[in-house]
Amino acid sequence: MKLPKAFIRTMRMLLQEEADAFFASYESPRTSGLRANGLKLAPERLPERSAMAGAPIPWAEGGYYTEEDDRPGKHPDYHLGLYYVQEPSAMLPAELLGVMPGHKVLDLCAAPGGKTTQLAAKLKGQGVLVTNDNAAERTKALTKNAELSGVRNAIVLNEEPERIAGVFGAWFDRVLVDAPCSGEGMFRKDESMVRQWERHTVESCALMQRDILRQAARLVAPGGRLAYSTCTFSPRENEGTIARFLAEFTEFRVVPADCDPAWGFGPGRPDWLDEEESRGLTAEQRESLRGAVRIWPHRSRGEGHFAVLLERTVTGTGSEVESERDRPASIAAKPKAEGRGKRGGSDGLRRAGGGKALENGAADVLGKFEAFRAGFLPDWQPPGELLVRGSSLYAVPPGVPPLHGLNAVRPGWLLGSATKHRFEPSQALAMGLREGDASLTLDLESGETDTLRYLKGETLQPPPGRLNGKGWTLVLVDGFPAGWGRSDGSTLKNERPPGWRWI
Repeated sequence: MKLPKAFIRTMRMLLQEEADAFFASYESPRTSGLRANGLKLAPERLPERSAMAGAPIPWAEGGYYTEEDDRPGKHPDYHLGLYYVQEPSAMLPAELLGVMPGHKVLDLCAAPGGKTTQLAAKLKGQGVLVTNDNAAERTKALTKNAELSGVRNAIVLNEEPERIAGVFGAWFDRVLVDAPCSGEGMFRKDESMVRQWERHTVESCALMQRDILRQAARLVAPGGRLAYSTCTFSPRENEGTIARFLAEFTEFRVVPADCDPAWGFGPGRPDWLDEEESRGLTAEQRESLRGAVRIWPHRSRGEGHFAVLLERTVTGTGSEVESERDRPASIAAKPKAEGRGKRGGSDGLRRAGGGKALENGAADVLGKFEAFRAGFLPDWQPPGELLVRGSSLYAVPPGVPPLHGLNAVRPGWLLGSATKHRFEPSQALAMGLREGDASLTLDLESGETDTLRYLKGETLQPPPGRLNGKGWTLVLVDGFPAGWGRSDGSTLKNERPPGWRWI
């Protein structure tokens, strides 16, 4: 492939005797992988279900290599949310972050959602996951991937980092910044990245990364951790960005990555810092950058990546971080104009703990939901607190502060919406349920014709006896939810939304 001349010169200067091996890797097949969704499937079960799950990816729980000509997106298991298709190196940052059930976690630059679904699996439905992207179009894929994976404790935002910091403050135990970058590590995977690299300079990316990290620092609780990652080789965007951050925010320190030498990762390279980037660093801070991780395509079976883990200690002189401690939540930045979401106003009416009397519209939504739940999910209770926004109903994770002023694409798990006559459950609700939750089900197997027909959005007429009642019916494939249908006892009207259908 044709690489930019400036990129070739820089990499030869940096890698010296390793440069030939590095450039030779561009003639090798690109790496690809998939990761079992731990919310639905134990990682060790994936190879039992799918021949596409090859050798385990050693640094990622539930990660498996695939062959370049595999098509994991063209299989029913993908549409059931049993795995996520993800480049192997991209699985590392979420592993480094050390998320545990019950943590409050923020994925700040999250679209299209691979790392969000990985973090959600580690939370195991406990705690809170706030996932954000500042590009409205990209939040569509982010939302769908979270819902496809059956994530029930997530909030999806479309916001700028400083506005999130203004509402939440130093609230999160774990923050992931998978920063926008020049994308040098993705040249082999996607040749269009070469053209984008020529349009977006390394310097402009580094400036953007520093701004994002300044806001991310405000969001980390004392004792919490922040992972920063890029898919580029550029020292300016990697060690240089972190060096400037450490000099400005002395409450943070590098936590050396715990990686097996057999994986072939390289360390961070403080020797690649220039004089300006080194300014203000102590010798100890500079040396600590060796605790970062570099994935090189000629050393490891993965595309190019950089990741570093930072911890916020309880002492230091980072005045901007100090000012966020123990203060009430509020909007720090001027609210933007009223838009598609609930920006600048109430985040809805909560049933419990909100201290508000329910308006007639909210009471109507809740009443119709309760009637639906009693009839079709009789032994199931939604987690957290119910929130009504317009005609839609959400389950909000416990303990989340009010989202006043933020553009919440999903202020919680979308359960469905009320129409004039009834409550209509959402696809997100179906994907987050478990076998046994619904009173009416249609049980299919992945290899049968009706499974493909259902996933494509067609009406089904199953053999007599397979539909066990009339009304909202949860369709299961091999015991995993695929969506809703409405049964009249002999025919199942497909309620799988058009955007979810297998084309």
